[in-house]
Amino acid sequence: MSRARSERMPYLAAVMAVSMVLVACGNQGTTSPTAAPDADGEDPAASAPQGGGTLSVAWEADIQSMDPAIAYDYVSIPAVHLVFDSLIGYDDGTTLVPGLAEEMPTVSDDGRTYTFSLRSGVNFVNPDGSILREMTAADVVYSFNRVLNPNLTPSPSPVASSFFAQIDGAQAVLDGDAEEASGLVAVDDSTVEITIAAPNRAFLNVLAMTFGGIVPEGEAGEDTVAFSEAPIGTGPYYLASYTSGEAARFVRNPHYWGPMPAVAEVDYQVGVDTVTQTQRAQANELDLMGDSVPTGSLPDVRDNPDYADRLIEEALVAVNYMSINAGIEDPPLSDVRVRQALNHAIDKDNLVQVIGGRGEPAHCVFPPAVEAFDPDCQPYDYDPGRARELLAEAGVADGFSTRYLTDTTDDSVALAQAIQQDLAEVGIEIEIVTQEFDVLLETILQPDGAPLLGIGWFQDYPDPSDFYDPILSCAALEGGYNTSWACSEEADSLAADALSMEDTDERNEAYREVQRLVMEEALWVPTYFPSVTHLTSERVDGEYLHPVWFWEIVDYSLTE
Repeated sequence: MSRARSERMPYLAAVMAVSMVLVACGNQGTTSPTAAPDADGEDPAASAPQGGGTLSVAWEADIQSMDPAIAYDYVSIPAVHLVFDSLIGYDDGTTLVPGLAEEMPTVSDDGRTYTFSLRSGVNFVNPDGSILREMTAADVVYSFNRVLNPNLTPSPSPVASSFFAQIDGAQAVLDGDAEEASGLVAVDDSTVEITIAAPNRAFLNVLAMTFGGIVPEGEAGEDTVAFSEAPIGTGPYYLASYTSGEAARFVRNPHYWGPMPAVAEVDYQVGVDTVTQTQRAQANELDLMGDSVPTGSLPDVRDNPDYADRLIEEALVAVNYMSINAGIEDPPLSDVRVRQALNHAIDKDNLVQVIGGRGEPAHCVFPPAVEAFDPDCQPYDYDPGRARELLAEAGVADGFSTRYLTDTTDDSVALAQAIQQDLAEVGIEIEIVTQEFDVLLETILQPDGAPLLGIGWFQDYPDPSDFYDPILSCAALEGGYNTSWACSEEADSLAADALSMEDTDERNEAYREVQRLVMEEALWVPTYFPSVTHLTSERVDGEYLHPVWFWEIVDYSLTE
């Protein structure tokens, strides 16, 4: 999305990150409209919690979309998470808990049908703070069919085929042969049944993603740009105003069904470079840095005792990598020996040093926090001599020239330059092409858009399948983010089997074999597992990062 850099490289996905076909929100102006009376004629502000203050958070990139069906980057997902709820969510860790469902679903004996009972009294709230109407099961069914809808404009959901195609009848919707998936049924106004093709232990995690955000039938429509301009959700905040490239203002939803967040408003600032973010956080003029402290500022921040209680340093459940477009024959990236040579040619220890030591070298796909992580998976050591041998075996002993794409941030450029030097040592000359993140995401969806790509993937949900299905599977070649433009059918088959395996040890071993097969094909050069360094203001209470949502703003409060 989706969700993907040192922490600053683009992430395909999730909450920081990592990922995808993104549509810029339209300009809604900078002034919040006066809240209109709700359905009962009451002023929403009268029932809103008092106090709480305004929390400011800044990002270098812009919000690409406020539509949960398509938003899939590290700036948009936290924003969408403020406005929309899913059937289920997460506690402070990685345990699934009820969201818009009043309890966890009942599951049929064959593991395929999930039955959800919806909470009563959950309201959709307009961008002026008034109530649209109460949510029903029809809205839930509509929301999932909408994710599958190939006619969404300007582009379909980036996760429809990789995450939601497992729903019975989903493929017919994806193919344009049906408007509704047979596996999505509103039993009555408060009950929803979802049937999937085969048991899948990760299916509830899929529903907990922001892509599972429930939207109102009749108001959302197929135009994702229009819905982004005036999003209507059930979440703890509503989007009161947004100015593209400048800021968004989120106001606490006075009609929220759950515990009210402590912070009354969120000032979401965009287009703020990381140096400025750091300086403003140091001066207590910014509450949260959305991006990491830039490498050049790290020593001053780490070594100053005044910031010790305000510094957040944590490993991400993420992997950064150089994706290799295996569909390109000239240069000869379609030759596995060339791709293996690229793996041997890059000094990963040096890359970690380039970004200030924020991370550890990655030799394979799964990060250490993923339960299928294999510390013994190290198929390609740093060996320029072996890289030259493989290039000679592939008939390109003199090397070749190609392009390397990444985003425009300082760390991304520094990493690209380090890789450029490594590859030059074995005769491969790369032209570094930098693009703004939203442009880059559009480019990499083209089969020949990026021969080599510096990118990252931050988990959508805590399961090893999330580090294969949306970015390496055959299904992700169309409508997903398999930027290598190739896949292993053997790995695909094994990954499909692993989804329904009940025994955890057996399942993890299956995913380790999937990883081995992927690395044998050398579709990536995994570079490092990143960590992040953020600075907060003195008044922020709740200085931690959620393992799935990253910034879980509803859990923060402010002290004056």
